[in-house]
Amino acid sequence: MANGILIAGFLLILAGNEAAMRGGVGLARAFDVSPLWTGVLVVATATVLPELFVSLRAATMGLPELALGGLIGTNILNLLLVLGLGALIHPMASPPKVVFRDGGMLLLGSAVLVVCALAGEVSRQVGAVLLLGFVAYIVLVFVTDWRRAPEHSVPLARALYRSQGEMPSVVGALFLFFLGMILLALGAHLSVLGARAFARLWGWQDAAIGLTVIAAGLSLPKLLAVLAAAARRQSSIAAGQLLGAGVFGLFGVLGLTALIEPLRFTGHLAATDVFVLFAVSAALLPLLAMRWRLSRPRGILLMLAYGCYVAFLLWRQGLPLPWGH
Repeated sequence: MANGILIAGFLLILAGNEAAMRGGVGLARAFDVSPLWTGVLVVATATVLPELFVSLRAATMGLPELALGGLIGTNILNLLLVLGLGALIHPMASPPKVVFRDGGMLLLGSAVLVVCALAGEVSRQVGAVLLLGFVAYIVLVFVTDWRRAPEHSVPLARALYRSQGEMPSVVGALFLFFLGMILLALGAHLSVLGARAFARLWGWQDAAIGLTVIAAGLSLPKLLAVLAAAARRQSSIAAGQLLGAGVFGLFGVLGLTALIEPLRFTGHLAATDVFVLFAVSAALLPLLAMRWRLSRPRGILLMLAYGCYVAFLLWRQGLPLPWGH
């Protein structure tokens, strides 16, 4: 039953994310919004809508460990497994701007999260500061990508790609957008309920469920997008969109969630996992800066690192594993 609810929630999130993004891009194109603004405000924002809906739902249900675990686990999974798998398919270009601007902001967001863990809480005040940082990042992206060619701007390239093909009418785009938001809200609710049922059934902690199961479900849209980009050999877009999604998550999603409902750090999240995210963010920068590309061997290294992290989580949670129950 718990597995069924979880799967249904993740499928609704996946469908809702695609509908909301397609509807948002359709509206932006209908109202002649520039591709760069479309990429920054529509496509990039829609990418982290699953995290936002799940985090808000978990926080308002009094499950801060699930909300924080989902955000932290999603970023670790994206930066290690998804990025590594994309590089394995095709080596990923990582231009200096992507490394220093997006990677640097991701590292800063991870550092803020470490400070919050040491303080024991992501307060409303910190949430407001994170949102200000999110706005500053948006401005920085717009300024640095202004008048750049699509191959040198991840948001612009993604917007142009998403705008290809026949777009729905204004009414159709509005319908898709609101349908997507409804599906996301319902999917987030079912995902949190399923995660709680899963935790009770197998005796797992909320943090462990967030770091593993919820993270896997939330990373699914990014995984599919990166695999598609890597297959098209648009590797710089794949690397940039993952780093950008991490920034949007740590500053935008976490900031808005904490502003609505402060999140308390407890247990292993504060003592270990937040430091793992910081270490991954820090270690990733030199890996991307080597010849400004992420090679297949380094991609395999990232995937192995994620496998070790999951094994550590399962060991920390305690056996038997669910499939050995």
